[in-house]
Amino acid sequence: MRRLTCLFFSATYTTQRCVEAIAESMNMPVSRMINLTDHSSMEYVDFREEDVVIVGVPVYGGRIPEKASKALRQLNGLGASAVGVVVYGNRDYDDALLELTGILKDTGFRLLGAGAFIGQHSIFPKVGAGRPDDADMEELGEFGDECKARFLKGGEYGLIQVKGKEPYKKYSGVPLHPECDASKCKSCGICVKMCPVRAINAKQPEKTDLVKCISCGRCIYVCSQNARMYSGLKYSLANKMFVASYSKRKEPEWQVAK
Repeated sequence: MRRLTCLFFSATYTTQRCVEAIAESMNMPVSRMINLTDHSSMEYVDFREEDVVIVGVPVYGGRIPEKASKALRQLNGLGASAVGVVVYGNRDYDDALLELTGILKDTGFRLLGAGAFIGQHSIFPKVGAGRPDDADMEELGEFGDECKARFLKGGEYGLIQVKGKEPYKKYSGVPLHPECDASKCKSCGICVKMCPVRAINAKQPEKTDLVKCISCGRCIYVCSQNARMYSGLKYSLANKMFVASYSKRKEPEWQVAK
């Protein structure tokens, strides 16, 4: 019996939306939704040759998040078909898709499709604002349709070549981190619980471990008090430069195996 698994790292739920759109278009019952952002264990995740798994990750500095990479390397695909998807904030996806497809092949998956899609930037939200938009959703649907058609055709998949080069671009982190307005914080603990790298102090949630923090923006997204944000002169200047440099619309790029 075929199973469709959706497996993703999605701090602000944008990558999850993209993965779900592909799954909906493939019109196969989803047996598992696994969010790596939520400290999901990979220990009991199994696959069979007749399975399909859609793997989605965001792009941080041209790479995929280290936490996602480590989790994915624990998997054993056992010949299952994989659709690899990266979502980036309209700057560039650099080596991220090559890195993801490499991990999937190394862990025993057969690469059915691969694509790079655009979402609203998590640090500079004026870039890629509102994306994925209606046009992106149509593109995600077409990608899913083509992946399903190729899967049903059967046989061995041809090689998919994606942009990127090895050694991968070095990820040096992001010098900008969310800050907390202590006057708004109610110490509810939701940011502590939801932080994918446990960078927020449980006893003092207004404090963030800047070494652990990956600037994913999840704490901002989940805070009901709007107490967490990017702010300050350094952020203001970086935001102005980034918006000026990367606001020109990028379009999705995807391939399906022959």
